[in-house]
Amino acid sequence: MRRAFDKRFYTTGRFLLDVASLVSRAPRIIEAYYSRRVPWALAEKIMLAVTAVHDCRHCARFHGALARLSGVEAEEIKGLLRMEIGAQVDDYERPALQFAQEYAQTEDRPSKENLQELKRFYGEAATRDILLYLRMICVGNLTGNTFDALLERLKGSPVRDSRLFDELVVTIVASPFLAFINAFAVRQGRTCSGNPAGR
Repeated sequence: MRRAFDKRFYTTGRFLLDVASLVSRAPRIIEAYYSRRVPWALAEKIMLAVTAVHDCRHCARFHGALARLSGVEAEEIKGLLRMEIGAQVDDYERPALQFAQEYAQTEDRPSKENLQELKRFYGEAATRDILLYLRMICVGNLTGNTFDALLERLKGSPVRDSRLFDELVVTIVASPFLAFINAFAVRQGRTCSGNPAGR
């Protein structure tokens, strides 16, 4: 029996608003990436922690491959994709990863207390970067899931509460992005034996 499709996905309005928000923040995203206030490996672990909650197979492959390139071990990647913040995670990374899971589980509405604790631990600038990464990966996850909802419809099993119009708009707008991340993950999977990004 096929497992029910119980993932978050987009409506057209929410998708366009979120994409516009990211585009408006593009200079800040670029600056955050190059500043390395959040180390690359931790940024990828944050992406994987959120992806595990949303169960986006496209982002799991893509960020699994990037995590390997950033130096994250294969077993830790697998653990994060099982929503396990295991022994490999050090004390500096743990608060960010726990917050990332909460952010995804509460549909981008973490508690104010935990947000304040994140700021106390990492400082204002690094926390802003973490929040940017969280917004980015949520957009990616929901985009991938909406594309998969379209695939389910084409197989004769439309996803409950998902509309064909929304699936088509998101897929058409995001098709270059989806093609790129999947091609990248496939290429990395071929060049890195044992890469779990092909999950």
